[in-house]
Amino acid sequence: MVFETYGVWVARAKSFTAEGADIDPSSPHIHLKFADGLNSSSSAPYTAAINVKSQSIESRLVYWLIRDFRHPITHKLADLDFGFRLIPESERKVEGLALDYIRGNLLQNRDGKLLPHDVPGPDNDIIDSLEPILTSAIDRKATIYLFGSQFSPRKDGIHEVHMNQGSLPRFPNGVWSDGGLILRFSDDGHWEAIFLAFASQAIHTDDINGKPLPGSLTFAEYLEPGDGNVGDGIGSSEDAAVAILAAMVNPTGNENQPTSTGQRETVYLINRTDKTVPLTGWRILNTRDMSQSLPENTELEVKQVKAVEVPAAPLSNKGGKISLLDGKGWKVDGVSYTSEQARKEGEVIYFRESDVPLPRL
Repeated sequence: MVFETYGVWVARAKSFTAEGADIDPSSPHIHLKFADGLNSSSSAPYTAAINVKSQSIESRLVYWLIRDFRHPITHKLADLDFGFRLIPESERKVEGLALDYIRGNLLQNRDGKLLPHDVPGPDNDIIDSLEPILTSAIDRKATIYLFGSQFSPRKDGIHEVHMNQGSLPRFPNGVWSDGGLILRFSDDGHWEAIFLAFASQAIHTDDINGKPLPGSLTFAEYLEPGDGNVGDGIGSSEDAAVAILAAMVNPTGNENQPTSTGQRETVYLINRTDKTVPLTGWRILNTRDMSQSLPENTELEVKQVKAVEVPAAPLSNKGGKISLLDGKGWKVDGVSYTSEQARKEGEVIYFRESDVPLPRL
């Protein structure tokens, strides 16, 4: 089994040190000291080794900071006790505790920032980006959920706190085995998330082994297309051509019943490009990977919003995810929503802003 000691460590961060280019120019880390209250040998007996540079020729990292993290996984995390919780392979799946950057709809690829390890000047590298967030977590005594692999056999820390799929052949790959940091701030109850990937990793991977799919772009290619200027990916690949704009998750009245009247559960798709996009063979998936196929010969015109009813892929009112797959079965877009967002009947949940109005049904 790949990543045999994969799991999540619930703790509080105590301090950290960052290895700059002058200390380790080849494989530097941020060393985050943390405690879970279960080991009294010291005030911070454990260490998280967080990569801040890749050993590949493309050495940059991709960094996502989500200041208001809303995802169904937060409800599961809130129930965990302090300490390390091993996530066995049998539990690495949809609706479990494990992270998967591609299948879990935790983030938007296009929101990632390509950052070097350590360069002169303020606010321009990965260390500059991580330091204030970690400092805030320490000062505000946030609960930190560290995803990765526990050190073995010492069990005195955690590493691989980053995406663990789509890597070059010399590195291990797996699905539902990604690392990351999720923070819960008890002073105001909000959640934040930090996700890290290597710029050389692929954005599409095999559903079984997590290896890069042939022809997939890397994050570097996706986020920095063509001319080498950092972009948002829109128009640079098919992945950003069509997006999930909104969804009617909890219609008024009975849902998914033969006697149901009024609007059904609906997903709204938007064409974000300047050309018509054919959608033949495309599918919409719910949390359990039940799929709704789009009708044959469906097209999405320039800047058009299309409403797609999803009776074959029911949307749970308890929180969940919605994914859009193209004709090759590659993920084009993915969103998630919480039970709080889906609580009110008849209210559309928006996942991004748009000036284009929703079509009337």
